[in-house]
Amino acid sequence: MTLPGQQPHHPPPSIEKDRLLKLHPYIREANEVFRPTWHIAPRRLFDFLLVHILKGTGRFTVAGNSFDIAEGDVIWIPPDTLHEMYGHSPGTHIQYIHFDLFYDPLRSHWSAHIPGGTTDLTSWPDQMHPPVNDPVMDTWCGKLSAGNPVLITETLRRIILEFNRNQTSGPIATGLLFQLIGHLLRTHSDSPLTARQTDIVEKAMRQIQRESYQKMKLEKLAQQHGLSAPHFRKLFRAHFGQSPRETHFNAKIRTASDFLTYSDLTVSEIADRLGFTNVHNFSRAFSKATGQSPSTYRNG
Repeated sequence: MTLPGQQPHHPPPSIEKDRLLKLHPYIREANEVFRPTWHIAPRRLFDFLLVHILKGTGRFTVAGNSFDIAEGDVIWIPPDTLHEMYGHSPGTHIQYIHFDLFYDPLRSHWSAHIPGGTTDLTSWPDQMHPPVNDPVMDTWCGKLSAGNPVLITETLRRIILEFNRNQTSGPIATGLLFQLIGHLLRTHSDSPLTARQTDIVEKAMRQIQRESYQKMKLEKLAQQHGLSAPHFRKLFRAHFGQSPRETHFNAKIRTASDFLTYSDLTVSEIADRLGFTNVHNFSRAFSKATGQSPSTYRNG
């Protein structure tokens, strides 16, 4: 019998069907912190750990592979994976989340704080996250190509806010984690760019983030990477889903947010540092981007 209003509906590919059936994310811990020189000795975890570097440098070792970390890097550490982390002086500003991909009420409700030096978890087999058996996510271990760092930063900030507001992984935080995982999957499977083109636009993205104080000159930026401005703009938008100018503006707003949160600079001083012609233009732009005035954002 035909259903009322029945229309053809194309199902997702089989790999996406499996993910929809299996994945039930659950956040155990989420935070954004600044750490002075730090070290976590070799350890293993029962759950997943994702670390995003906002500022600073360090050196991580994951599953025997050592690599330098810097601004914009995303590190994915699967359960039961030996890892060690160093943050260099003068410090590292990071976002991190501990999470399960398969929620289990008998396994998921415990603190994620496992101290450095804990390398043998065999005494607690029931607490170990089960295998994911995903052809893409099973390859994720160590530093990932994360695509749009602005999207990563803002999604993690929203996850951290929602988790700490309720001290639990509610539907909003869980939905945002799904969104983050979806972005990482898209970055690793659907980019229309070649490896060389991806490297160019991701280097340009990091440069835009670092130079948020300065006025962006698209032609000069494209020339630095050996491309014409129209071609560079096309590649950038194809990879990140936004233009270089939109990215530069978002970087300014994020830098302003950091100043409002972590510095004693006045709103006028922040506007001047970020190149706005006056404080009113800055306040208008910040309010449009965030839904809050600079003063409300600082006080809230």
